Amino acid sequence: MAVLSRKTCALAIELLAKSMTRTKLELLLYKHEVPDGLFVVENKVKLLMVVFQFLEKGEDYDSLLNIFQSALKDLPTEYGKELQDALIRDGFVATDTGIVPDETRAEEHKTALEQLVGAHAAKLSSAVLLHHLKEAEEQFRLEKWDASIGQARKFVEQLLLDIAGVISQAKHETPDLSRPVRVRDYLQSCGFFDEAERKRLVDGVYGYFSEEGSHPGIGEQSAARICLSILWTFGFYVLEKFDDWKP
Repeated sequence: MAVLSRKTCALAIELLAKSMTRTKLELLLYKHEVPDGLFVVENKVKLLMVVFQFLEKGEDYDSLLNIFQSALKDLPTEYGKELQDALIRDGFVATDTGIVPDETRAEEHKTALEQLVGAHAAKLSSAVLLHHLKEAEEQFRLEKWDASIGQARKFVEQLLLDIAGVISQAKHETPDLSRPVRVRDYLQSCGFFDEAERKRLVDGVYGYFSEEGSHPGIGEQSAARICLSILWTFGFYVLEKFDDWKP
């Protein structure tokens, strides 16, 4: 499941302390039933640190997320956007009713895909594929949006190349697999993808991953988050198809 990072908690503390008076801050915490004994700390930053550490220690993450939800409503727009972006990096989505995990990036999905890749270790470059999966997520956390998308594209390239290699070997063929487009051409010609599937899905996914920094209407962070979601879904789709495919 998604986990709030210390970096995001520290940002929330900083933004709340900057934007709220002591009285308003106490009211926020009181509303979420923070114990009275914690209010003895005078400094706003230290008070919030004590409260957050208390909730972390008690593993009361629901209360912590509820405080974040209230904060998003009370913070100035610029601060609220900064905190929302941090939550997205941690795998959360802020809605009108609460802060919830981004299901498409849930840890269990990533673990399942990693296990599926590992199950094909005898045929695929599993170590390389797992490296690209982990780097795509890590670069996202580091706010390196283009690098995260680039790792997603490398995963797709390697996965399709590996599958094309396995199929061509089984069919005793020597296709030109020197470029990603040639790999996709071969996977269509050998019947792994049909024409519609190739054009509408495979080329679409690869094309989206290749358009670094140019996704009109959404920011770079949102584009990178969408790419991660597509990566997990597409990886499952191709590997499950590979399991069932017969030459």
